[in-house]
Amino acid sequence: MSRARGASALVVGLLFGFLLTASGLGDYRTIHEGLLLRDPYIYLMMGATVLTAAVGVLLLRRRGTTAFGGPLVLPRHPVRRSTLFGAAVFGVGFGVGATCPGITVAMVATGGLYGAVVLGGILAGLWLRGRAEAPG
Repeated sequence: MSRARGASALVVGLLFGFLLTASGLGDYRTIHEGLLLRDPYIYLMMGATVLTAAVGVLLLRRRGTTAFGGPLVLPRHPVRRSTLFGAAVFGVGFGVGATCPGITVAMVATGGLYGAVVLGGILAGLWLRGRAEAPG
């Protein structure tokens, strides 16, 4: 990875984490209230995020290259059983923990102990998946 790409990734990551935290999506109560269907805020934020991403992909498709001039490749793969299983596990984890990986990292970065506990669970799950899929 070039220095420009690394610096770009760092800036985007910091901005993403800041915006997640500033929007309140790093707060357990915000997510919990949304999952209980008491507050539509998280769903409105998700909709705005999907719309923003769709516009970004549309603009990149028109341009035909990435920000660094590489070819734009949007892979398409068939849905596999393992993908559906992983999505279900992710959904249960999101519901139980009232957080997702991006928000968890933002919680940890701002000193949230709850985020550290959830991040530990995410890392343990990744380790278990690696063990389960290891050849031999």
